[in-house]
Amino acid sequence: MGRERAVKHPQHQQLSATCRCGQVKFETAGSPILTGTCYCTSCQQAGRQFEELPAAPPLLDPDGGTSMILYRKDRVQCVTGQQYLEEYRLKPGSATRRVVATCCNSAMFLDFTKGHWLSMFRNRFATGAPPLEMRVMTAERRAGVVLAEDLPNYPRHSGKFMLKLIGSWIAMGFRRPEISWGKTVQAPPRQP
Repeated sequence: MGRERAVKHPQHQQLSATCRCGQVKFETAGSPILTGTCYCTSCQQAGRQFEELPAAPPLLDPDGGTSMILYRKDRVQCVTGQQYLEEYRLKPGSATRRVVATCCNSAMFLDFTKGHWLSMFRNRFATGAPPLEMRVMTAERRAGVVLAEDLPNYPRHSGKFMLKLIGSWIAMGFRRPEISWGKTVQAPPRQP
């Protein structure tokens, strides 16, 4: 079964994620932990705030979800433009920070600082992004949004989601690398 799975889902050895203007570039190595779309209230709120920044590219999918590719923190590097990265937290002291490339207001990734993974925003990968595997936190989606049945739709985080995270953490030797890209900022700026 493992060999069949590898044939059906090829290894993604290296992918690039860039901001809209191209001044910030990340490279990933190896396969992602998983890919999915999150509908939690926090992701929706942050997405709306980031999209209000001047000339910001879209972050939210048309149905209000935020599509992400989760990688081990030790498999992502910022190769150019680190000076443009700025972090935002919805609440002071939150363990979740979202990082934006200020050169063009492109949201780049979400970092759960207590975790071992980095959630790269899928729309920052121009080519080669692996297909979505699941939708999570669907119980918090916008009213009236009907989800397709093309992927598993989980009202919260699924067991599969948690098992993949645990498996990747074991593979990392239970390390939690710190990602320091970005500057500390209280909350996303509001537009007048």
